Amino acid sequence: MGDEHDVIVIGAGPGGASIAALLAEAGLTVLLTEKNDRAGGKAMTLHRQGYGYEMWPVIAIPGGPSRYDELLKRIRREDDVPLAVPPPELSQAGGIVYHTDDGRWLRMVASTSDNPLDSFAQTFDLTPEEMQPVVDMAMAVFALSEDEIDALGETPILAWLSGFGLPAGPLAYIGVMLNMFFLVGPDRIPASEAIRICLRGFMLAGGEFQYWRGGIGRTLEVAAEYVTEHGGTFVTKAKVERIIVEGGRAVGVVTPQGEFRARAVISNAGIQPTVLQLAGESHFPPEYVDYVRDLEPSWGIAGIRYFLDASVFPPAGLAFGDLSWWTTDRYEQARAGDWPDIPQLYWSTPALWDPGLAPQDGSQVVLIGTLADPDPDSPMSEEAIRRIHETALEAWPALGDHITRQEPYTTRSVSTLTRDAAVPGAGGECIGIAQTIEQEGKNKPNPRTPLAGLYIVGCDAGGRGVATHQAVDSGFRVADLVLADLGVPPRA
Repeated sequence: MGDEHDVIVIGAGPGGASIAALLAEAGLTVLLTEKNDRAGGKAMTLHRQGYGYEMWPVIAIPGGPSRYDELLKRIRREDDVPLAVPPPELSQAGGIVYHTDDGRWLRMVASTSDNPLDSFAQTFDLTPEEMQPVVDMAMAVFALSEDEIDALGETPILAWLSGFGLPAGPLAYIGVMLNMFFLVGPDRIPASEAIRICLRGFMLAGGEFQYWRGGIGRTLEVAAEYVTEHGGTFVTKAKVERIIVEGGRAVGVVTPQGEFRARAVISNAGIQPTVLQLAGESHFPPEYVDYVRDLEPSWGIAGIRYFLDASVFPPAGLAFGDLSWWTTDRYEQARAGDWPDIPQLYWSTPALWDPGLAPQDGSQVVLIGTLADPDPDSPMSEEAIRRIHETALEAWPALGDHITRQEPYTTRSVSTLTRDAAVPGAGGECIGIAQTIEQEGKNKPNPRTPLAGLYIVGCDAGGRGVATHQAVDSGFRVADLVLADLGVPPRA
């Protein structure tokens, strides 16, 4: 078959759907392939038996303006996917559930001032003297210049925080947030990214999560629709079997639907599956193959989908105790079976953001999860699910009275939906490769691979930020690279 498209994009997750729409908007003919029956990847929104929900807790971070907003505006579809905002009485309290060392469960209270630290002090029951280290830390965060933040790229955020002597509760909150944002321990997260994204851009700025009507996945479905509306093709249930390489260049893909060719191939399937499986090691320098094989995955996620006949949880939040947050050592201890008494839990309740995602009878789905080994074969997922259920019943005593059905999910579920296990111990990672100092910032993989015409997009390469927002950011940045390499004039 001859060249039918300018570019082929493998995978319609946040990175793939974004770059496909942006390249289509720039005038290229795009083929977007997806192994599932709809776009969304790890942020896919399902619709079953009157409910709409993601497969696990997915909330866009930061809470606007974001690259998601920019994408929808760029393709002129922002009116089709409006933001969904919970009523103030639901969103202002209960997003933090803290287990004290004396056995109490404290819940976030609504702020009575414009200072988010006031709510912080009330939530953790801190005196002004106990709050002073938190205030000192906050002042230091906002006093840093951009150059000073960049200079902390090789400093672990935990080392930077240790100088403030934070109380156990606030330190646990920051640690759990860093775990949730970066899916790795704060002893290995670069302080530059943690300060800019998590501390300055979210927690201390009164940050909020973001959600859209129809679900997070709806934003990516719209991006895929845009491709077809602008001369391209979106093929579902089309798992790419092989990337075609001819003359030292990626020139197409093989799918169950046939063979397709293009001037460039962009993979949102993960750098390890792309290089080691789809394209094949023989097409890359040996040192690059070794580098890709040795990349470390982020931690995984396992949890439960609770179907409830009444509202029990707020729209989104965290539950944790003083020792719930994980450094690398604590993670390894949990893998070996030595868990903290209170695991960290995070959840989202889609119907409290968008009532249209549940039947009109007060029922809803709560997606709750915790960290786990990304290895799809690890028994850690099952232990995580057991501990989630025990802790949830303790933290929300009414929960047990309202469960009509529950569905567990493991890191194997994540791998099956989104990423093949290309190396031992990986596949079920929550976002992609880990955002450690060794793999973040200037050390992040280059989206241009050594194989001409082959690019990586998504959380593994090209983006800044955290979670799915990082993948959408990669879509923007890698789109610019591809357009420049193909000699397409920049968008006016």
